[in-house]
Amino acid sequence: MKSGEKMAEYKLPKDFFENNLIKPYSAPQFFLVTQIIEEHERLNSKFQKLIAQFNEEAMAKDEAQLRLIEETDDPAVLVNLMRKNLRLPNVSTYIGKVLTYQSECLPLLLKRYLTSGQDTFIETSARVLVASDESYVRQLQEMYGRIRNPYARAVACFVFGQRGMKEMLAFLVGEYENFKRNYNDESFEQFPLAAIYLLNGRSIL
Repeated sequence: MKSGEKMAEYKLPKDFFENNLIKPYSAPQFFLVTQIIEEHERLNSKFQKLIAQFNEEAMAKDEAQLRLIEETDDPAVLVNLMRKNLRLPNVSTYIGKVLTYQSECLPLLLKRYLTSGQDTFIETSARVLVASDESYVRQLQEMYGRIRNPYARAVACFVFGQRGMKEMLAFLVGEYENFKRNYNDESFEQFPLAAIYLLNGRSIL
């Protein structure tokens, strides 16, 4: 390629979306729906009221966890909380707290993401990375080939799609084919596929 010459933009086959459908009730769909609830103050409030109405014990657990999140300012403790089952009404508050300390928390998160095989940690990390400064997502991109767990790699692909990283389209197509070929029983391929949909302005819901 000559100096100053632009790389040709990757183009999907015209029939790509007709031939590669998002599976109903797929993990990326659930991931996106819960994000919408977490980030929507009114929906989150309604969710909390429903919990209070039908399950006082669950409400008490939510409140205890919320106090822990609000009172914690130790980055290591905050990152360790990603291994816990964060209560849905508390996730938005938790992410906001982590982002307040992201210069301390995100390096710890990314280091652990390389080797973690725990779904809860992987999924919560992804939610944080979707909202973090771009530099941390670029670090995730750079370390992608060293991520040990295939589910963690698949979820990272979805983060790239949610962050609108259009330059990764060809890479995501390759990962979609890789997951489809090697991990089809787990449906991991749905994550890079959902990212491809998002990068092309298509809904996955």
